[in-house]
Amino acid sequence: ICEGSIAMMVMSNEETERLFRAYTSYRGVYAHFFGEYDYFKYGGSGPWNNPDSMEKFFNKNESGNFSMQRTIFKNIANTFDTKKDLVFFFLSQLTNELIYPTVFDTDVYDEYKARMNNFDFHIQQDMEEVKKCMKEYDKSFDEIFITKSMNHPYILKLSLSKRISLETFAVLDMILNFIPQIDKYLKDPIWKDYKKLVLNYKPFLEVDIVKQKKLIKDVLMKG
Repeated sequence: ICEGSIAMMVMSNEETERLFRAYTSYRGVYAHFFGEYDYFKYGGSGPWNNPDSMEKFFNKNESGNFSMQRTIFKNIANTFDTKKDLVFFFLSQLTNELIYPTVFDTDVYDEYKARMNNFDFHIQQDMEEVKKCMKEYDKSFDEIFITKSMNHPYILKLSLSKRISLETFAVLDMILNFIPQIDKYLKDPIWKDYKKLVLNYKPFLEVDIVKQKKLIKDVLMKG
């Protein structure tokens, strides 16, 4: 019997189910962001949805009776009860360039959770940053989304420098659909990667567009 199988045998059925749920949730979200896979089309299911796949994944990094990956996923499984909570955690990591389990960061999760739990306030704060940029460079709101060369538009610079968040960038695109226009001019790898991240992330964001549009307009009109 392989060491991975022994590890499975000493776990209760509930613990095994929780571990499997954590593993499959991660693989589904990871494939959505970094593969040619649509999480929403397939409901997170894929070839990883079987115990053998999980054991192969963990056994690749086994050292004696210890697997760092298995331990990490056990801790995640014990922390988050539902698939929804697990997906939320993995989104907090993957959208912040923490791709592999060994670099997952609970502080990043806490910051993400605080941001998402106060989403309206966060959007308003970010729009204040947008206004500062408009004033600093003497640009209208429309102009910060425009590029007619290989130079990044101001809205992209704001997001890449983290003066505004990925979420704010995504919400603005939901409202204005400016990504296709930028994509006509920008061909650099930074833009291509960021565009892919935004487009992959948007389906996970449950946003009241009418409400966010009003909040954004109110900030822009203030003062």
